[in-house]
Amino acid sequence: MFELFSVTMLVLLAVVAGTAAGIVVVRVGRRIRHRKLAALAAGPRRALLAFVADNGEEGAEDLIAIPDDAWRAALPAALGLLSKLRGDAHAALVSVFLHRGAARAALADLHARSGVRRARAAQLLGDLELREAVPELCDLLTDRDHEVRVVAVRALGRIGEAKAAWRLIASLDQHDPVPSLLATHALVQMGREAEVVLSAALDHPQARVRAVCLDALGLIGATGAVTRMARVLSGDDVLDVRVAAAANLGRLGARGALQPLIDSLDPPAPDPLRAAAARALGDLGAPAAVPALAAHLDDAEFPIAHEAAQSLRRLGPPGHAELRDRDNDHCREALALTRPELVSAS
Repeated sequence: MFELFSVTMLVLLAVVAGTAAGIVVVRVGRRIRHRKLAALAAGPRRALLAFVADNGEEGAEDLIAIPDDAWRAALPAALGLLSKLRGDAHAALVSVFLHRGAARAALADLHARSGVRRARAAQLLGDLELREAVPELCDLLTDRDHEVRVVAVRALGRIGEAKAAWRLIASLDQHDPVPSLLATHALVQMGREAEVVLSAALDHPQARVRAVCLDALGLIGATGAVTRMARVLSGDDVLDVRVAAAANLGRLGARGALQPLIDSLDPPAPDPLRAAAARALGDLGAPAAVPALAAHLDDAEFPIAHEAAQSLRRLGPPGHAELRDRDNDHCREALALTRPELVSAS
């Protein structure tokens, strides 16, 4: 019995010693590998920084000639620069990546079985701003992996190709869609060329899609869509969408938005929409809105009276005059935020 116990203890000690030795070997090997990679990447990294410092005017041939193993070691630094640079320096670094075959490899990796590889490839193609990759990136908008879809949306936004707008909008109407703010940002990056598609999507059956398109139209300054947005403001079935329409009509600052917003100040419009319209009139910046806003300074609903007063504050002297003529808490608060001395003057 004692001999069996001794043998067992010896075996356990051997296992523990072997495990400890294995851990030490792995750690030492990892440190050696990291040092080798750092030494291998040092030269290319210096060349990259010099290339960027020269705004990409010199040194491209040297970067293209870097051996593959050294380039792989320096690739994280190169990718970091690629995602941050803009203008001529970015275009020059893109040329280096293209000459090294990065685009071909990334396009192939879009079809990899690994979601991580697909996402990395989409990120690289977006940073390269490669318009030829747009159709295949659009295919990733329905990828089974949520993170891949998120990266694809970011990449399409970075590329800024308006032809992808409809595919991006359609992808919002699916299970587990990408975040609305991310989709809005990508659509805004596509610019005014996406305005027609965004306007058409205001008739989409999904409320979330309509709200995203309204935000994108407001942010790109699509004044040509005022009539369509006003129609959503007055007739959409979903209150949140109507509120989004009001906010973005105010953001546009177009003359055609004035009357639709004024019409939304009164019942039967729901109170949240009335408050949003009052706030939007202040954003619109039209002095012609002063009488309509002044008529709601004593509104029975607190948010509406509050927003009316704050909008009058933002409309300058005509609005300030109306605030001084009224004696209520909303007006005093708005005046205090404008110029404290106006409170005592009133």
